[in-house]
Amino acid sequence: MKNSHLVRIALLIVMLVGVFSAAVPVQAMDVLPAQIIIRSTTFWDAIFSGTVNSNRYERWSLQIDEATGFSVTVTTQTGDLVPAIYLLDASENEITHVNGTLSETVLTTNQPAGDYFIQVQPVSGGGTYNMAIRKTVPVEDPNVTIVLNPASILVGETATATVFLNNIPQGGYTSAEFTCTYNPALIEVSNIAESGLFGSDAVVALNGPQNGTFIFAIAGSNGRKAATDGAVFAFSVRGLQAGQATIDCQARVSTGGALTTIESSPITLTIAEPEGTLTGTVLATKTVTVTLYNPDSTVADTTTADANGNFSLSAPAGSYTVIASAPGFLNAQGTPTLTAGGTTTMQTVSLPAGDIDGNDVIDQFDALTIGMNYNLAEPDAADLNDDGTINVLDLELLAANYRLSGALAWQ
Repeated sequence: MKNSHLVRIALLIVMLVGVFSAAVPVQAMDVLPAQIIIRSTTFWDAIFSGTVNSNRYERWSLQIDEATGFSVTVTTQTGDLVPAIYLLDASENEITHVNGTLSETVLTTNQPAGDYFIQVQPVSGGGTYNMAIRKTVPVEDPNVTIVLNPASILVGETATATVFLNNIPQGGYTSAEFTCTYNPALIEVSNIAESGLFGSDAVVALNGPQNGTFIFAIAGSNGRKAATDGAVFAFSVRGLQAGQATIDCQARVSTGGALTTIESSPITLTIAEPEGTLTGTVLATKTVTVTLYNPDSTVADTTTADANGNFSLSAPAGSYTVIASAPGFLNAQGTPTLTAGGTTTMQTVSLPAGDIDGNDVIDQFDALTIGMNYNLAEPDAADLNDDGTINVLDLELLAANYRLSGALAWQ
């Protein structure tokens, strides 16, 4: 009996040892990962505080609404922490990281819009830290731009081109040289004058303009420099013929004794022929629409004649088809030619009343429409005198033009 109890006790001890040994292996304590503490940032240009060590990492959420360059600076406040910074995507995959060697670590990056995590953990040691997240402003290289006022002119008109130096570095420029090119068949350049960027009494040398090019060179006198961004010089541009004229001013600048080429951006001036004007008078008891059609039947211009039937249309020089129309009336049609800057006047025309169904003939079917809608206000095309009622007075107007057909020839 005693032996039986001893066997049972031995089996129980073996089972208990097996269960606890499986649940907590001794070696597992040495390989447990650090605890990740999730925190959140709320705005740029702020300082956030945290604590990390070998058993505790901190992960900060970051949302970017648009492509942005930014820097993350982690500085140890207490302890022997040497920080590392990891940038993770929304799926917690690493994008980049920086391991510090001292008590301050900086990660600088550019990222598209999206959700991110900034993870701070130790390279070694542990302690408290401050983290600053700031947008970075990209440093732009010096460059030249040209501004046209206006950017589109008619042949014979003039625009002003102004040349600017941008992103001038600290210390400024002592001199600058601009080689400007353009199409002399399209534009004429004149009135080249400096704008004061190199100080009062700047020294200017000008070569040209001739054959589509000129050189403008300028240097500040008596130690003066171009120290801030601004306009260097301006010139007048007159349109000679229709087209797209590109103007480019390549620049070399000097901070003293040597020239360096900087980026330039050309600009295009649009030059158009003056438009021609078409005028005339169309008479009807209804509102008249006058439409000018290109040779390919697209609309060049359209308008509504005023209460007296007068109208005016504009389009580039060329040949067109013009049609005057009103509901319930035969159309008038002509083929005017417009000249650049000139006015073409059509003869005064009266539209014949009665084409209610719009088939280009005044006949019994139009009269039938009046009969079917007698003493009504609709359809509008049948109310030829536009008094709000379809009756014998409209029939009277129709009868005056009975059997007429086709659009009237309009000169």
